[in-house]
Amino acid sequence: MQRLLFAITGAIVLALASYGLVELFALWYGPRHIKSDSDIGDAFMTALAFMLICLIAGGVVGFRWAGRRAKP
Repeated sequence: MQRLLFAITGAIVLALASYGLVELFALWYGPRHIKSDSDIGDAFMTALAFMLICLIAGGVVGFRWAGRRAKP
């Protein structure tokens, strides 16, 4: 049960961190490089893929960290 809790917590923490990074990137990237709706769609899909990867990575890191803490 502890491993599941750590995995969920790790996933949530990394997902929130990635959301913050995506927001900062969007503030910089948007006004400088987006010229059409297609550019917006590409940037949005890239951001979603990045956040999904961070979500999965956070779950894996949390799961492994809980396993490391459980061993004496």
